[in-house]
Amino acid sequence: MNQRESKSAIRKLLKDYGLRYSRPRASILSFFREADHHISAEDLHLTLKRRGERLSLSTVYLNLSVLTEAGLIRQLNGLTGEALYDSNVKPHYHLICKETGEVVDVPLPMIDGVPLPRFLKECIQEATGWQIDEPSLELRGLSPKVAKE
Repeated sequence: MNQRESKSAIRKLLKDYGLRYSRPRASILSFFREADHHISAEDLHLTLKRRGERLSLSTVYLNLSVLTEAGLIRQLNGLTGEALYDSNVKPHYHLICKETGEVVDVPLPMIDGVPLPRFLKECIQEATGWQIDEPSLELRGLSPKVAKE
């Protein structure tokens, strides 16, 4: 995809999600569409700055919030609780290494043909009578690379 097609695709994507086009928003969204990323606002700001983008940190935070709320990116908590932003918006879980902070996406496990979050929600609602929001699950451990050391 050339730069003009890319800009056009980003503009259309933003419009499809009810968002107006802006250069900062397009720069941030383009970064996330390049590859699967798990990155903090500060690291994203530095990365974009190294690429020649002239964005303030507050602009990065503001646009990350807008893109997250629109469903174009996801927010998760990293190893120390810092907000990380994820380009993969499909349902999945994260494995977080307790030593390095590395984050890896893993697909949702299925139980009797039902995705784990829905299975948990239905079981707990049935057992308690509570109305459960979407359950969240955090998986922490050691990456294979760290565990071998």
